[in-house]
Amino acid sequence: MKHPIALAIFSNIFPLFLLFQAASATEITPAGSVKITADTLSYESKSASYQAKGNVHMRYDGVSLLADSVIFREEQNEAFAAGGVVMERDGDVLHGDTLSLNTATEQGEVANGDLFIKKPNFHIRSGKMSKLGKEDYRMERGSFTTCDGDSPSWRFTARDLNVTLEEYATGKDVVFYVKDIPLLYTPYIIFPVKRERQSGFLIPAIRNSSKKGFNVDLPFYWAINPSQDATFDLDIQSKRGVGTGLDYRYMGQRGSEGTFRGYGIFDTSQSRFRGDVVEKHWEALSDTLIFRSDINMASDRDFYTDFAEEAGEYNRQDLESTASLTQNWQDYALAAELRYVEDLYAPNNSATQQKLPSVSFTGIRRKIGATPLFFSLDSSFVNFYREEGLNGQRLTLHPTVATYFQPIAGVGVSAFAGYGQRLYNAYGADPGRGSRGTGVADAGVTASTSFARVYDTEWGALRKVRHQLVPEVGYAFVQQRNQEELPFFDYDDRVVGQNLVTLSLTNYLAGKFIQADGSPVYRDLLYLRLSQGYQASGSRRDLLTLVDEGRTLTDLRLESRFTPTPALSLDLDSRFNTYQGRFSTANLSADYKDGGGNSAGIGYRFSRDQVEYMEGRIGVALVKPFVFNYTNRYSFDKGSFLESDYALEYKHQCWNVTFSYRDRPDNREFMVTFSLAGLGAIGPIKTF
Repeated sequence: MKHPIALAIFSNIFPLFLLFQAASATEITPAGSVKITADTLSYESKSASYQAKGNVHMRYDGVSLLADSVIFREEQNEAFAAGGVVMERDGDVLHGDTLSLNTATEQGEVANGDLFIKKPNFHIRSGKMSKLGKEDYRMERGSFTTCDGDSPSWRFTARDLNVTLEEYATGKDVVFYVKDIPLLYTPYIIFPVKRERQSGFLIPAIRNSSKKGFNVDLPFYWAINPSQDATFDLDIQSKRGVGTGLDYRYMGQRGSEGTFRGYGIFDTSQSRFRGDVVEKHWEALSDTLIFRSDINMASDRDFYTDFAEEAGEYNRQDLESTASLTQNWQDYALAAELRYVEDLYAPNNSATQQKLPSVSFTGIRRKIGATPLFFSLDSSFVNFYREEGLNGQRLTLHPTVATYFQPIAGVGVSAFAGYGQRLYNAYGADPGRGSRGTGVADAGVTASTSFARVYDTEWGALRKVRHQLVPEVGYAFVQQRNQEELPFFDYDDRVVGQNLVTLSLTNYLAGKFIQADGSPVYRDLLYLRLSQGYQASGSRRDLLTLVDEGRTLTDLRLESRFTPTPALSLDLDSRFNTYQGRFSTANLSADYKDGGGNSAGIGYRFSRDQVEYMEGRIGVALVKPFVFNYTNRYSFDKGSFLESDYALEYKHQCWNVTFSYRDRPDNREFMVTFSLAGLGAIGPIKTF
């Protein structure tokens, strides 16, 4: 009759010379941290070894080893596993037919090994795999891929393959296969197998451009330390020369952070050096003192037209650089800023106005003693400078007193009164030279209330709808003063007089939805605001469109956002001229995203006599694994397309390829981008 026996051997107890066999699920704990569980266990005293058979599970130092049978020699820390060997640590898994391993040094060999590295999904296979340490492997005639399955879409094979987890893998005599077809040979390859960021060369970009010619960009990434990294670029262009680039990122104490990017090239087509510099920094010098900088510089006004790729960069109109220092207190803030603007559309920058420096002091609304009044202050000093034209200084002081009260239940009223004083010292050009000043009084009052009601519904998952209605009336007064003799630096020098009454009505709709599991979820459905003003006297200024002077009613403004489903949203912001029966401005957009790769969007911008523009985009992923994206921008006022982009992407679990075509008025290009998961993109390859 057999009896189950549990054997525990500790480091300070002499081993018991027993031979036993357990009926089921016996566990032993040899000296150290090794634990073994199996259907049957035995101990051989002569060789001082444990023999485990059937559903063997061996655990040590975070490693889990499964096999049909395991022999463990305690004194030598040696284990030999056979049959369905699986070794796992932190999600990384090693399969094999047999495994010999030293649990102390973690050195050993695996027959028919298959190593899976969870991140970034690497599969490495070899008939003979040597484990050289905790994180080191060596393979003879090995292969690697990021594709799942026994027949990967692509793989690299190597005569000798060395892998160090958290660092790199290197291979010799490497052949690239698509399925079983060899396509590429290289005598040596290196690729990262680190879960976190690591230094190394990135996949080069290869292009062919009418502006740059044949172009090869060779990037190198340097992981300096946990708080700093940098990317270096060697940019070889057959038509322009050889350029170099640097992209540096860092984080510091107190949450400070910043970036620096620079690019330079000796343009052989123009026989001159060209480049740009972009710097951003945020620094908390103390708990209340903040420094910020945002520097943008270019060697010449046409640099971005010739070298930038993305919309918004190649057609940018100006470069703005700022540096500021802000001191915050509980109720006050003092800020100083240097701001320099370079107008890229002007022949030169001599007439561009700069603010060097501007200083502001702001007092947040603070209660005046035991009264219901609150005091606030907005003040600023600006030094305006330019090489040609009017220069000078402007000092603005604008104290305000406000109050808040409820004359009747449910109605909230806020009111304010202030006085803005501007003092000038101007020189360099007429009009407005000399020292001048003027003061303008202003005041306002707003009253609003709110009504709400909840409705029960039976519209599918929508069970309740809450409707909130907010009517509001406001009055704004600004003293009308003749300011023609004052200097004109910007629009703040021409304060527009007002006697304006505004009425508005705002609607909010929110829904309560019951999910499949019975739990509720709340979502905003509709925002709708209608407003219009009555101008009793004074004048108006609207920088977006023309204003009909002499008309007492302002444009009727309609603002709305409608989200009937989580995937669909509709936005509208328009102004309607009731006298002419036409829209002055209209901004409309509709967006759809189903979460499965299908998307669509359209946007329309209209401003009377100034801008009429439309943008459309669509993404289709209905025929998997293909994804089609199309974007178009059209200018009605110019009567031409600004840009059209077509892209067809084939997505696979471990690779994808994208064919795209871009059509601009000054450029047409065809691009092919091929990407291997885990290794990055090969390309983009551009042809014209």
